[in-house]
Amino acid sequence: MVSAAIMLAVINNDTINALFGDYFPGKQEVVSEEKEPVIITKIQEVEKETEWYYFTATGYSANDPAQGTNSTTATGKDIRIGMIAVDPKIIPLGTSVEIKDMGTFVAEDTGGKIKGNRIDIYFESKADAKKFGRQGIWVKYEEDEVLLAELITDMWKIE
Repeated sequence: MVSAAIMLAVINNDTINALFGDYFPGKQEVVSEEKEPVIITKIQEVEKETEWYYFTATGYSANDPAQGTNSTTATGKDIRIGMIAVDPKIIPLGTSVEIKDMGTFVAEDTGGKIKGNRIDIYFESKADAKKFGRQGIWVKYEEDEVLLAELITDMWKIE
């Protein structure tokens, strides 16, 4: 819209009448209007809109033979609160994600049953992991959300 107004301002009245005379009978004239300059008085940071992705999450704990876990993650780190197990094809290891209403977690582990949109959330005790059970969760991946969106889209095409 702005570029059209600028174009009309630089052509003369005869050109306007030749171009638009059939559509608008009568003589057409270019009208120019001067406006006050815009002065920026405040710069405000705008929050980037991010997408939330739906995952199925289960709780797990260290040294649980029934789950096949030990105290070391797939990245070689000692397991601790704030770590999650992921499918590295969907969420690369080392990635920080936000789980809605739970906080920020780091993808540091993998699991045999963790494929596609599944996540395991680490809990200190087996009782806490069992209490969490299996739930649907929403995950926000801020650093490179386009990559995650593409991977999730590709995942759904495969299945």
